[in-house]
Amino acid sequence: MSKILKWGLLAVVAVGLIIKLSLWWSVRSIMDDAIAKLSPVMDITYGGITSSFDGRVGLENVQLRVPAAGDSLRVRQAELKFKSLGELLSFKERLAEGKFPEQMAVSLKGIALDVHGPFMQQLYNTPAERSVFTAMSEVACGDVRNIGTDELLEMGYRTLETDAEFSYLFQPGAQKLNLNLTSDTRDMGEVRLTLSLSNMSEKPGDLRVNPPHLSSVIFELNDNQYQRKVQEFCAAKLGQTAETYQATAVQQFDTALRNQRIALGQPMLDAYGRYLKDPQSLRVELTPSEGMAWDGLQFFEAKDVVSMLRPAVLVNQELVQPVEFAWVDPAARNEPAALEKITAVEENQDNERAVQQYEFVNVADLSGYTGKRLQFITFDGAYYQGVLHKVENGRAYLSVQFGTGTAEMFLRLEKIDKVRVRF
Repeated sequence: MSKILKWGLLAVVAVGLIIKLSLWWSVRSIMDDAIAKLSPVMDITYGGITSSFDGRVGLENVQLRVPAAGDSLRVRQAELKFKSLGELLSFKERLAEGKFPEQMAVSLKGIALDVHGPFMQQLYNTPAERSVFTAMSEVACGDVRNIGTDELLEMGYRTLETDAEFSYLFQPGAQKLNLNLTSDTRDMGEVRLTLSLSNMSEKPGDLRVNPPHLSSVIFELNDNQYQRKVQEFCAAKLGQTAETYQATAVQQFDTALRNQRIALGQPMLDAYGRYLKDPQSLRVELTPSEGMAWDGLQFFEAKDVVSMLRPAVLVNQELVQPVEFAWVDPAARNEPAALEKITAVEENQDNERAVQQYEFVNVADLSGYTGKRLQFITFDGAYYQGVLHKVENGRAYLSVQFGTGTAEMFLRLEKIDKVRVRF
């Protein structure tokens, strides 16, 4: 009996060593092949190969150096993780069959980049094209619109070190795929992105013919130390107090969105102001309706876009309500004296007719002008022109011209500075 146990134990150890050696050799072969193919453009070195019987295999002390750029990327540990050893061993077989593995995670710990290096300069000194997604990155900071490497160095950043993980879980029977991306950068903050896809085929070749449906999107910003440093840095640049600069930052955010034809409702802007005051957590959830066309949202009314996206916004774990916006024309934004400038232009064109057609009215009397075309200018200098539908709950509801169509919006009465009625 003792001999059976002894030989059984030796067999288990031998199998384990064979598996370890097989994994080590597979990773070594893959890396040798990658190093050979990429040698014309970059030098790749690593310190060692790791593996475990719980479905993990990885590299330690990886360095990617690009001679042409004169910079390098360092990774303390790169790891490929599966939920079991069996999944890891069947990884190649599923790829050979043209199928996705059912589960996989890529973990990168200690990704290090020098702030003064060419990689960071390329990343930070070339701002992305302006869009809704870049609105938060635009700053009011003297003559600087986007934070670059010079500003990062002034704020005390020297090397950015990040832990990142990308993972997915595929359920073939339910045709569902969950994707998760987490990035945690020292002295900056944590970013999380979660995507859920339905109608997902297990064969990549089927995706073009039968694309999946995006069921949900969750975006999170946690412990945003970077935002705190940016506010402190830019407030000093502008000679403003922390409280004053927070108001400036909210206005800058509003302006950046309006340049993309989006005007957030006041509750949303107020919530963003609370976030800037204490940037602990910002979470945005979208659960798009079935069959929604992402490319055509700009042709729908704002309230219909909200209905299709079904958004939820949480600031520091508090739900923001209501989530609303309006389509606006960026060209309609003017300085506080815009109303007088517009009046002068119109009167120069047809002075007598202009005097007869336009008249200033009191904000308190707006309800008596339902159905009339009005011109509004707010205390922050924004200009709107549209047909007034109703006045209730401290708001004026109107439809404004947008491109070849119209958009519905409202203005809070306390935000309105002047109103003219067009007869």
